[in-house]
Amino acid sequence: MPQRVKEKIESASKHARRDAVIIAVCSLVLFAAAVATEAFEYIVYFSDTHETWEIDEILVVMMILPVAMLIFMIRRAKELRGVIKARKAAEAAVEKIALHDPLTGLANRRKGMAHLKRLLQNASTMPVTIIGVDLNRFKGVNDLHGHNAGDMLLVAVSERLVDLVGDLGMVCRMGGDEFVVIFKGSAYHPPISDVINQLPGIFRTPFELDHVVCSVGASIGVSQTDDEHIGVEGFLSRADIAMYRDKDKGGVSISFYEPGMEEAAKRRAMIESELRSALIDERVEPYFQPIIDLETGEVIGFEALARCRASDGSLLMPDEFIPIAEQSGLISRLFLQVLKKGCLVLRHKPPHMTMAINLSSLQLSDDWLAEQILAILTETGVAPGRLEVEITETALVANFEAAHAMVTKLKRQGIRISLDDFGTGYSSLRHLSELPFDKLKIDKSFVARLGNDEASDTIVRTVTTLAHNLGLKVTAEGIEDDAHVSFLQGIGCEYGQGFLYGRPAEASRRRVTEDAANEDYEEAEAFPTSSRGTA
Repeated sequence: MPQRVKEKIESASKHARRDAVIIAVCSLVLFAAAVATEAFEYIVYFSDTHETWEIDEILVVMMILPVAMLIFMIRRAKELRGVIKARKAAEAAVEKIALHDPLTGLANRRKGMAHLKRLLQNASTMPVTIIGVDLNRFKGVNDLHGHNAGDMLLVAVSERLVDLVGDLGMVCRMGGDEFVVIFKGSAYHPPISDVINQLPGIFRTPFELDHVVCSVGASIGVSQTDDEHIGVEGFLSRADIAMYRDKDKGGVSISFYEPGMEEAAKRRAMIESELRSALIDERVEPYFQPIIDLETGEVIGFEALARCRASDGSLLMPDEFIPIAEQSGLISRLFLQVLKKGCLVLRHKPPHMTMAINLSSLQLSDDWLAEQILAILTETGVAPGRLEVEITETALVANFEAAHAMVTKLKRQGIRISLDDFGTGYSSLRHLSELPFDKLKIDKSFVARLGNDEASDTIVRTVTTLAHNLGLKVTAEGIEDDAHVSFLQGIGCEYGQGFLYGRPAEASRRRVTEDAANEDYEEAEAFPTSSRGTA
């Protein structure tokens, strides 16, 4: 209840008590005066001598009237108590709305920050710990099952957090799919350390919603301070920095804030700004790496790999900006821009050549992606069969239902589908057999050890045999020497790519833009016709 309302109620109670005392004192004084002067006998005598005035009847009415007034006052007092009670309830409801999240019932950002500010005032004597929790793949739940399922998931997550934390701390929903837990005490000592250790476990059990079972991961960042002078926002940003350090890994990860992480956060913010600017200015370009037919040694296609040209002319690599593009919601724009520019180059290549391009796991839930891809193919005049979309094994495991729907859509359009980085995830043979893949790509980590590691030799040989038995072609990534080629040819692997044949390179020195859609492009070293054209 607001302090002003409490003060008014206390003031009214004080005045009521004072008035009651005054009335009681006055009554005693009047009683004493009446006794001393024998007032009643005087009134009786006066009434007898003035019979025509009807004084005795007036006295009877005056004697009854206080009883009626007392009844009236009691009723009015009850009504006033009811009004005060209703007002208190209304004030409590307003306070709850103002300080609590209406969906989950948790403390909201306003209440959490006020509580954190109070704790930080005594941080030098009692350290303060905060834990930031941000859900991974939450958008996919909304897209796949609807916003009602997303709301139910948020409620389920909040219930698990409250059950785990109990009375040790305050659980707040800061907005969207982000939660913060505030503790008074050290993160490195029980019982808070026990809570932190158990926190990842609450996300490893699937959430059962209405007729839907879904799994989400979480990025968890922990920060502790004993600095009374640190600001609330600055302290929260430390947890955010730790939380987002491993955000691109998906699943469930937990990180503790360490000094120096701010520089990484600044670097991330800079890259995101550069990426947004590059997408507007069309400075995101495809670099091409040749794919070779290992039997003939001829180039049969290329993989388009995204590169981002920064405003200062430097080149940002995919491992820097792809995770940020996924986190900031820019991955679809980036993918479509690279696809379109790649298709503008591919249209001038021999008809047998194909282009492969990677699809982010976050795009699997995009209901319009297949239509957008087909629109670009139609606009650039590239046949769907010349495009090969690569889906990583990790993405397949993370969201098999969405992957199945997306693969089916793309296949209906005539687009080829490849399972990328095979051997690095945990997909089952059932999943592999259920999806209509055209090709399987063996991860370069296995190819790099061929001839030097018996286990890698066995894995590559077994995977190739498995793929052929399922009717799939095989591409080996990371080929760097002739020994790799000989081994792969010996086990019947059809295609290969790697530094032996060429590093990713630009298609031409001329920018590939929409305005240049009908122009001819210069041949560059990225487009050889033999297997050693770019070695």
